[in-house]
Amino acid sequence: MSHVFLEMTMTLDGFTAAHGVSIEHPLGIDGECVHEWIRNSVFQGAPPRDDRHGVVDRLPDEVDRRARAAMFESTGAFVIGRRAFDVGEGPWGDDPVFQGRPCFVVTSRQRDAYERGGSRYEFVTGGVREAVERASAAASAASVCIMGGADVARQALHAELVDEVRLHLAPFLLGGGSRLFPDSTEHRIDLGPVAVEQGALATHLRYRVLRQVA
Repeated sequence: MSHVFLEMTMTLDGFTAAHGVSIEHPLGIDGECVHEWIRNSVFQGAPPRDDRHGVVDRLPDEVDRRARAAMFESTGAFVIGRRAFDVGEGPWGDDPVFQGRPCFVVTSRQRDAYERGGSRYEFVTGGVREAVERASAAASAASVCIMGGADVARQALHAELVDEVRLHLAPFLLGGGSRLFPDSTEHRIDLGPVAVEQGALATHLRYRVLRQVA
């Protein structure tokens, strides 16, 4: 199987999205701040953000841009959850969101595969393991990236499908929403630190998943 890495952004209080996720609010109500480092890395010259103490020009630096580029540089296929797809399909439109890589959507509702924005979307009803296996076959020697949403991320970790975890900490406290790591997990997961980099808009962490020796 290909090298599999998990790519997730969360706030300092552990949320990947605010309350009220919908097609109108893909990251929840007032949750756009979670992906500010990604969005502003793509759209330069975004309007400055008012931080209540004056206007602060929140623009990414080279560290943020490099972290975003790393999502694609070794990736041959993506795995996402159905809710992430449902709320993203409209805003993505025909943009090359996944830069031409195939995308496998974990879902309980079947839908025919189709192509848009240069990527082929396939809908997998057999669970996250099947999605990762199919993505691995499509990626060939390249990596598989699991991103969005929190539930699929947890399933992949608990199924021991993940080799590397990449977490991006956004400097916000949402106070509620979709939590990446709930209060309890199925079992302990050990991680080994690989790297940490401080960008202008996020702190970028990398860990390898440590396997238990039989």
